Amino acid sequence: MESLDGLLEGLDAEIDETMRGMLRTSDVLEACESLSETIRSGKAGFLTEALLRDGIQDPVPTLTALADALSRESLTVKLMSELGSDEPFEISRVDNGKQHFEGWSPVGVLLHITAGNSPIVAPMAAVEGLLTGNINLLKVASNLGDFATEVLLYLSGFHNLGEYIYLLRIRSSDKPTMRFLMNRADCISAWGGEEAIESIRKDAPRGTPVVEWGHKISFAYITPECLDEATADKLAASICRNEQQSCSSPQCVLVDTESRDDVDRMGDLLARALDKARDSLPRRKPEPAEAAEITATRELHRADLYYNDGDVIEDPEHTYRILISYTTKFMPSPLYRTVWLSPLPRRDLTSSLRSMRRYLQTAGVACSLNDLEPITTSLFRAGVQRITPLDSMSASYSGEPHDGGYALPKFVRRVSMRLEMETNGIVGMRELRTPDNTPPGGPIQGKKDYPPIPEGGVRVLTKSGGTTAAPIYCGYSDNDYRRYIVEPAVKSMMALGLDPERDVVADLLRAGSLYGGMNFFISIFDRMHVRNLNISGLDDVNLVAKLMVDGKATAVLGAPSYIIKVFQENHDLLKGYGRVRKIFFGGEMFSAGQVRWLEEEFGIESIQSILYGANETGTMGYGCRFCDRDEFHLNSEIQKLEILRTDSDESVGPGETGRLVFTGFLREEGRTQRYEIGDLGEWIPGDCPCGRKEPRFKLLGRYGDVMRIGGTFFNFRRISKLLTDCLGYTGNLQVILDHDGLKDRMVVCIDDGSFDTEAASAALMEYDSFAKTVPTGLISFEVRDVGRDGFVVNNVSLKITPVVDRR
Repeated sequence: MESLDGLLEGLDAEIDETMRGMLRTSDVLEACESLSETIRSGKAGFLTEALLRDGIQDPVPTLTALADALSRESLTVKLMSELGSDEPFEISRVDNGKQHFEGWSPVGVLLHITAGNSPIVAPMAAVEGLLTGNINLLKVASNLGDFATEVLLYLSGFHNLGEYIYLLRIRSSDKPTMRFLMNRADCISAWGGEEAIESIRKDAPRGTPVVEWGHKISFAYITPECLDEATADKLAASICRNEQQSCSSPQCVLVDTESRDDVDRMGDLLARALDKARDSLPRRKPEPAEAAEITATRELHRADLYYNDGDVIEDPEHTYRILISYTTKFMPSPLYRTVWLSPLPRRDLTSSLRSMRRYLQTAGVACSLNDLEPITTSLFRAGVQRITPLDSMSASYSGEPHDGGYALPKFVRRVSMRLEMETNGIVGMRELRTPDNTPPGGPIQGKKDYPPIPEGGVRVLTKSGGTTAAPIYCGYSDNDYRRYIVEPAVKSMMALGLDPERDVVADLLRAGSLYGGMNFFISIFDRMHVRNLNISGLDDVNLVAKLMVDGKATAVLGAPSYIIKVFQENHDLLKGYGRVRKIFFGGEMFSAGQVRWLEEEFGIESIQSILYGANETGTMGYGCRFCDRDEFHLNSEIQKLEILRTDSDESVGPGETGRLVFTGFLREEGRTQRYEIGDLGEWIPGDCPCGRKEPRFKLLGRYGDVMRIGGTFFNFRRISKLLTDCLGYTGNLQVILDHDGLKDRMVVCIDDGSFDTEAASAALMEYDSFAKTVPTGLISFEVRDVGRDGFVVNNVSLKITPVVDRR
């Protein structure tokens, strides 16, 4: 086996090579979630054995705590709480109206010098280092190495995590090796007592920051009305857990009283509780030096009793000891179920404890609600960093500060960038980076496979509009809503040229009935700080136009058919107003004739599809100023796209049309795995002139756009194109299929009162599908002017259903 010196000789070269790559936060989360699930499923016997080898007699609490801490949910909360993002290294705009970008960057090489008081310290230190994208050199305590080794070996098996972890079990007294490691560190994270930390500071290179996690003292504070058996049992549990080795374990018990009787009562209650705990909570015996310290502390206290009143309560088997003083005594204990018990009236809390403020950490408090505010205020002012219930002083919640601050910001740098070049509205640098295109696996799914809503409900519930199929209910967690709804829409609006500082957007999307629409865009516009008018798709389109004009709208958001209706029925008002220059639409497509009419009649300069999305999948694609209205960039940070042949599950070739199949790989609720959305499309080759590297695809309609009637296939989009190209038709369009006696009938519905329906019928006969079926009597066919209000419309989304099959 190669010597440590030999291994360290190649460390610089390895660090340089690793620095050329990147550690993805999503890969770290995946690895940690896998280990968490392994522990929860009872398959972590290798970790149990490692803990036993490290001297932990009861591994279950440690494993449970590790599983909770490493879950994707907990770590995501930690990232959001401490760094404000679950993708902290993405350099992104901080002001959508300016080209100011910020993000986090790893410090580089992080040296962890961990302590031996808890087996979970080294693994969690490594995880914090990985979450911050750093190369981690971990020096673990010589008596606690097996557990850390097994945890880090497991994590190293995922992606490139192994390149960012170096584990060394060496003694702190090995000064040459310690200095070698320190000289390669950009930051040192050190655990230990004052002498150890001071020694590390002395040896650290000048300018290298040292993050201290020094020894702390924690205690219980109890009011007289809470002196009962239940309180004592809770306190005993915290005293016995991990033999007080954690900084959050109580070493002192303070009673809010001046009465000796209250102190004695607490002593008796606690002794009985520790007697019960002796049999129920496994005990780890102290090492000889630790036992000697316990004996010395106890005997010194006995000697002090000749001069100062107090007492000693000790178990005959020496499993615990309560050192009682009738004057306030606040000092570290020798641990192993040893506590100081004394009075401290609340009026003296701050003055008595403040001198120890550098060392105070956790106060386990038992009091009434009436006492909570004054007691906790005094404790925080004295320097206490966390307040907890008595029985869970060592427990924590996701995102909780540690020792009065957050760990992750200490291991990163905040970086900024200001640009003056044209960036085509990019929100973040990721858009300029080629995304991972690893295809997903598993069976192809559809609406019937969409996950049901959990019994406890979801954070955000929507219902698909039902324009093309039966509606389904769609669930989103908070993270889903941010990742799949809000952030992609902001990205899209910026890419399409919305100006957050100048534009006023009239939102004409419908709200209510669990439909996303306006409800979503309230959040989106709020995130962008864009002025907006929440008008909705009102039945009174005259009122809609008035509100647009009164609100000084410069842009409109809505469904194409509804937008056309608003502009048609308020032609003179909106043309005279003349300030609407941008239209953002979704759910349907404008025909070329409608676009031309809006541009020529109203001076509209930009008509863009806001995004490509669905209630069940969230956002799937977004356009840019170089995309046609049916072309989109893939939202590759949240979606994977496969385009599969219409007759098999094989990928299409270049230029081929296929089925769009999406995988929302970050969804927490309503996860879509190879979800067939019901649309057809094709890949667009080459790079986009906007500079974005995210692949592009062209939307070619829905399966339902292709109809079979009279034994022949018809395409709705081709019918629309013929009417526009041949006759300049600019209105709405709908096809209704039903029966005419024994024949199938197709009714092509239009809404232009001045339009020649006979000319339209003649134009459509140029389509070979009509030419093969109408003259031979296979189908009956009619072009019918139904007026603006005669179309079949979805009541929720206000979209005109393109094809209505009544057969």
